[in-house]
Amino acid sequence: MKKSKKSYKILKTIIFSLIIIFYTKFSYSNENLFDIKGNKFTDTDAIISLLGEIPKNLKEEYSNEIIKALNDSNLFSDVTVNFQNNKYIIIVSEYPNIDNFYFENNKRLKDEDLLLLTSEIDFTNFNNKSINLFIHETKKIYETFGYNDVIIEYREKIYQETNTVDLYFDIIEGKITKINKIIIDGNTFITSQDIREIIQSKTRSFRNLFANNNYKPGQIVRDEFLIANYYKNLGLLDVKISTKIEYLETNKVNIYFNISEGSKYFLSSVKISDENNILSESLKENINIIINNPKDDDKTFSIQKIQELNNNISSMIMNEGIDFFEINTIDTVTDNNIDILFKINQINPRYTRQINIEGNNRTFDYVIRRELEIVEGDAIYDNQLQNIRNKLISLNLFESVNIREEIIDDSTSNLIIEVNEKQTGTFNAGVSLGTIDGFSIITGLRERNFYGTGRSLEVLLNTSEDKNQFKLITSDRLSYENDANINYSLNYKQDDFSKTSSYKLDTLSTGIGIGYKLNKNLIHNIDLSYVLKDYNVTDTSTVSNSILNSSGTNMSYIFENALIYSTLNSGFIAKKGNYLNYNNVIETPTGSKNGFIKNTITLKKYYNRNKNIFGLQTKFGNIFSLNNDDILTDDKFALGGRWLRGFDSYGAGPRNSRTSYIGGNNIVSAKLDYSYEISNQSNFPIFLNIFNDYGLIWENNTKPTHSDNNLRSSAGFGIKYYSPIGPIGFTWGFPLMDEEYDIKRMFLFSIGNID
Repeated sequence: MKKSKKSYKILKTIIFSLIIIFYTKFSYSNENLFDIKGNKFTDTDAIISLLGEIPKNLKEEYSNEIIKALNDSNLFSDVTVNFQNNKYIIIVSEYPNIDNFYFENNKRLKDEDLLLLTSEIDFTNFNNKSINLFIHETKKIYETFGYNDVIIEYREKIYQETNTVDLYFDIIEGKITKINKIIIDGNTFITSQDIREIIQSKTRSFRNLFANNNYKPGQIVRDEFLIANYYKNLGLLDVKISTKIEYLETNKVNIYFNISEGSKYFLSSVKISDENNILSESLKENINIIINNPKDDDKTFSIQKIQELNNNISSMIMNEGIDFFEINTIDTVTDNNIDILFKINQINPRYTRQINIEGNNRTFDYVIRRELEIVEGDAIYDNQLQNIRNKLISLNLFESVNIREEIIDDSTSNLIIEVNEKQTGTFNAGVSLGTIDGFSIITGLRERNFYGTGRSLEVLLNTSEDKNQFKLITSDRLSYENDANINYSLNYKQDDFSKTSSYKLDTLSTGIGIGYKLNKNLIHNIDLSYVLKDYNVTDTSTVSNSILNSSGTNMSYIFENALIYSTLNSGFIAKKGNYLNYNNVIETPTGSKNGFIKNTITLKKYYNRNKNIFGLQTKFGNIFSLNNDDILTDDKFALGGRWLRGFDSYGAGPRNSRTSYIGGNNIVSAKLDYSYEISNQSNFPIFLNIFNDYGLIWENNTKPTHSDNNLRSSAGFGIKYYSPIGPIGFTWGFPLMDEEYDIKRMFLFSIGNID
């Protein structure tokens, strides 16, 4: 055994000696080929290493390659090469190395930010290429904050004895360029207001006084993509977007989006192909049911719809235990009709060795990894990569997400996820003015990526003549394994019902909730809250008995269950789609005077054709006591205002007096609307609105002074103007069926909230 160890040591010494001899011979051979001069501060071997592969046959033509390689290193201000006596004579002049950076007058970007940039671009030598690159990249960063007139100058202090330099950058930031107007031209299928809701560039308006209206060139490019993508999902695949920027003397700009919409495309057929016979007959039948859904009568071609079909097919195949496949989408265009073929192919398995995430300077890795559905060592396939990208985009934390594979061999690869983070915090402030709500100020702060954790934080402050509210909500993923979100809330509200019901109410609630998507259009929310209510009676002679008996502080637990289904169009004006909200609230009894179950169903349906918009909205509600007692007035249903135009808020239905509205345990109401755009200015459209409203509210344990089960109705017309400062509405409503004790309000005016 000792002899074996000794032999091993001798063998290792011989091998190491041979390596040293070979390397020395190689280096000595290279040194004989080159004679390098002028390199006072750069090692000769380091220069030779920059030359790459050296040809075996010496020839003068190689001189050009030497010059190019050394120039590309950015180490030398001048390089000359002569070929003499079978040797390359290389003469170099060295750039000074940068010793220190100094920055002056920079306020928006800190010194640390600029030093980080110098490191990222490898700015280590004093050369024009690196200086110009640094100035260019710095200006690009400033543009992302709205600074578009930045001037950057520099001076240097060179130390000849050490060939080093100190650089001084003077950064004149200038003022932030603001957006004055956004003008949209050429659009007929989509209103300008809808497009403004899509894009990230904003102007300030009456309803949002603190909108971020900084002009950012990079954001305009993103806006073009968002508009084009929106059009393509409506079947307008040939859409072309161009922009023009008009610079004003006031350091503001007008942005013109010129849109050529093109023709609309329709989905003619969708089929699957399974040449490898990896699908069972029953699975094929189920897939065909999905892709030929008879309920889907909208044949408009949509990229999003095709992607969703692709994802659904992929999920169905994986649920059958088939993992290694790919789906290739082939489209055939005939005139304006498109035939889609999903070609399903079997593939060889490929496994991930490493998953590397790049570009997340702020967001923690785990926020991204919990969306991946795979870990190192798992099999991976192309469809899965697209699903991962879609999930990361849906987080709304990144401007862009790029996923690529780094192939190692036939069976393994590294997964590289490159993200470009976006600004996730917003501050909004606005005002609304109207005959119903009076003057209101609304401010809100929202951060979707709190300290890089993926947690959202939202603060809302709403104040008006009759109501003040403070609300704090924070939410995060419930777990890494699912898409459910958990939220925590704190809500404090002051309501003044003294004019309508003779009391004031302060409500403090804290709660926890879970929300998740059942599918792309259906959301389920569950919330549990601890509620403290403090009733302050302002007139004991007119207030309802239930409120009078509950005067003071009351405590309860609220369990709320909500299902929300929506296919409404995105955008500011509801024009197309369906909306359903089922809300179930259970107040647990904590005494003999409280405890109830309340159910509310709200339905909305919109249909548009050209400039015509038809709308139907209905509400059904019921509440009943778990103690067979009177329900408190603030928990009952009320009728009037926006749900029954022509009547005041709390204007129709059971009451004791003008200042003692009672409400009811049941409600049925409906709103029929017809709107027609009477303007040709699509940037700020004006709609004529004609409406007919119906409502019925009834049932109380204790019968109020004025109570009946009679239907109320009204009809009227209005004007809706979507102006540069926000939406403005004028409504004239005329009661058709009413009672003498009802409170009418035949004219409504509103800025900011007109629906």
